[in-house]
Amino acid sequence: MQIKQAQYFLAVTKAGSFSVAADELYISQSSLSKQIIALEKELDLILFDRSKRKVALTEAGKIFHKHALHLSKIQTALLADLGEYKKLIPALSIAAIPVIAQYGIAADIARFKAAYPNIALNLDEREAATVLPALNKREYDLALVRDYGVDLNHYSALEIVRDKLMVAVSKAHRLADRKSLSLAELADENFIMFNKGTLLYDLAVNACRAAGFEPRVFYATLRGASIIGLVAANSGVALMMEKVLDYYHRADVVVIPLATPVESKIIIAYPKKRKLSKSAKLFIEFMKK
Repeated sequence: MQIKQAQYFLAVTKAGSFSVAADELYISQSSLSKQIIALEKELDLILFDRSKRKVALTEAGKIFHKHALHLSKIQTALLADLGEYKKLIPALSIAAIPVIAQYGIAADIARFKAAYPNIALNLDEREAATVLPALNKREYDLALVRDYGVDLNHYSALEIVRDKLMVAVSKAHRLADRKSLSLAELADENFIMFNKGTLLYDLAVNACRAAGFEPRVFYATLRGASIIGLVAANSGVALMMEKVLDYYHRADVVVIPLATPVESKIIIAYPKKRKLSKSAKLFIEFMKK
């Protein structure tokens, strides 16, 4: 069994779909399926129940999932600890929230890899709440996160891209022809949001509270495509970042600016007191340009 196969297994489990996982891994769906099938053959077990619309773990898959998570953490920590001792292949380990594709950062990373092919780059996508704790434990050299809630007294930060919250409504919604909206005008709407505990959930909810109301959350999910689909069906409105909405563009969804902008930045963060590896310094200088 290859570690890569375990990582692919985790990606499918998280996405609930082979096609979505393949997109996030930047490989073809057929290549991903072949790797999972090879893993199942080696283990002589079926890990996924493919009979339903959304793939689900079998009982054996649930057990393997626990160990695959542990294996992934061990690999990440190992690369981080040994990176600077590898004379020929310096390592760089980065934890990132799930925004690589939406913000075009994948292209920047591809250019970095082309410029420094001798650096073994490990990019690990994680939920926002787990990124900084893992960074503090030295599991990673750097983190790609939103600046929301990041203590800049403790962390150094390099701004990568700036974004702002927008209102997404169905083309059939009563507010679809508006040029801008105040959050207070949405007080009686159903909201489609990212899951509770994500930074975008906290950002959106706190913005609504600042406008004087508690948003009525009709549906919450980790998938941006699901949010857009429900908005298009006029099941509710959504507060999402402009560039994320551009990524999920649909002709039947209207994007409206907020009258009072609510901004967010994607940053590279690292503890101020930590000595950076040469690879980490190269990456930061590359991203500055």
